[in-house]
Amino acid sequence: MNMRFPIIVVSALALCGMCAQAGEDDFLRPVGQPPKAKPQMRQGGEAVPPLPLPATPLRRSEKKRPPSPSALIGKVIWGSYLDYTWDDGQVTRVYDWNMVPADCQALLRASYKHLNMDYKVETTSLSEFSATPAEIPVLYFSGGRSLNFTDKDREVLRKYLLSGGMAWFDSVVGSPYFYKSALTELKKVLPEAQIRRLPEDHPIFHMVDDTVKVNTKTKGDVTPVLDGIYIGSRVAAIVSPYGMGAGWDQTAPTLIEKADYYDHRSAVALGLNLVAYSMGYFRVGQAHARAQVYGQEDVQENSDPVVFAQIKTGGVWNTEPGGANNLLRFMKKNLSVKANYLVRTIKLDTDPLSHYSFLYLSGISDFSFDDAELSALRGYLKGGGYLLIDNSLGLDEFGKAVYREMKRLYPEATFAKVPMDHPVYQQGPFKIDKVRFTLAARAKYPSLATPVLEGLKVADEYRVLYSPFDLAAGWQGDDHPMSYGYESGDAMQLGANLLTFCLTH
Repeated sequence: MNMRFPIIVVSALALCGMCAQAGEDDFLRPVGQPPKAKPQMRQGGEAVPPLPLPATPLRRSEKKRPPSPSALIGKVIWGSYLDYTWDDGQVTRVYDWNMVPADCQALLRASYKHLNMDYKVETTSLSEFSATPAEIPVLYFSGGRSLNFTDKDREVLRKYLLSGGMAWFDSVVGSPYFYKSALTELKKVLPEAQIRRLPEDHPIFHMVDDTVKVNTKTKGDVTPVLDGIYIGSRVAAIVSPYGMGAGWDQTAPTLIEKADYYDHRSAVALGLNLVAYSMGYFRVGQAHARAQVYGQEDVQENSDPVVFAQIKTGGVWNTEPGGANNLLRFMKKNLSVKANYLVRTIKLDTDPLSHYSFLYLSGISDFSFDDAELSALRGYLKGGGYLLIDNSLGLDEFGKAVYREMKRLYPEATFAKVPMDHPVYQQGPFKIDKVRFTLAARAKYPSLATPVLEGLKVADEYRVLYSPFDLAAGWQGDDHPMSYGYESGDAMQLGANLLTFCLTH
């Protein structure tokens, strides 16, 4: 497998080893019970006795019916059905989209109980959906057989995800057919994106409960498995190879021999994290949707621009669309040196790097450089350029890749913490001695109060500057729950100092 594009393929192939033993229709069987009807105020046969005459009813204030909660989840209607015949001859019709009829209702009841979040679920179909995330922030697809969208369906889903919506694909009984088809459809919906296994330290696994170990029907005390597609730093769609809905509703798909699903405790913990993530990152998704595309910035004519050159890698690299623009606007507004700023995307092995005063590398996933890219970067740094590296959300996967690739770049060099008397802190437009970190970073590192930059020296000068705490989320401006980074104001000032240092040295 090409290490530069670690797309999820192995898991799908491994799960499909079950396909030889169980057919697709074997994963569509009755599961769970339908949602409970609301209790009636009167039982059948009851009557209200008439008031004895003469009588005058007392005045009373009519209680107003509380407003209906907003919709959080849209359970998507798709596919067809099968009629299942029981041993006694009774027939139950089972629909692809609704194998566990009360799955989402059960999850939202848990959300109300544990998070005090009162939301409802609605049914919808892609053919009738407006693709407006503000109406329904989450679309939920569940089933046991293969998904097969139309081109129109894919167009609607693409618009919805790019507008800030989130989609959950739940192989509700652990069906390899549903799981593989969900990955296939997402690649058609967002062909420019990559599907990646979410790392253990991803915010999704820590929003409410630190869900680092779970149980399934076949495995105990294991790491939860979710595959995701990123739009910026936000996970826009997740695919679960193990069923969640059966666990939410505390039902066992006993009629499906090969079923594999999370137990109730594990499923609810994952579900609550997903609910909190979808709400916590909703504004981030909308901000990414509004952000200008780099290509549109590139075509603007500019007589004397300061170029923010961002490196494109094989990983998830464009993590905060619009973040760089926000930083550059901040600098233009607040610094005495007036300049025109331009954001540009570059590739190390094809673009003329000497045109740029600094290069910016950001990411949220593993990545790697080939020999040509390493050679070009080495020559650029030797010629006096600077490389700024920003760990989006502050996750370990990208951080490990940074240390590995920089060791390939300079085998004899090691990162060292940039001292507080360095010009990047003391001689920029802002004197920086103290900073504020995000809530998650403060909780993990309670004694940390000064900025953290690490550097690699080239010709006795720090030419590579790496921030293990996220800067760009602060530039973007909206809260990124469970991210390890700087608060927005300090991120702006530190970013301005970094760029000024690169431009003036």
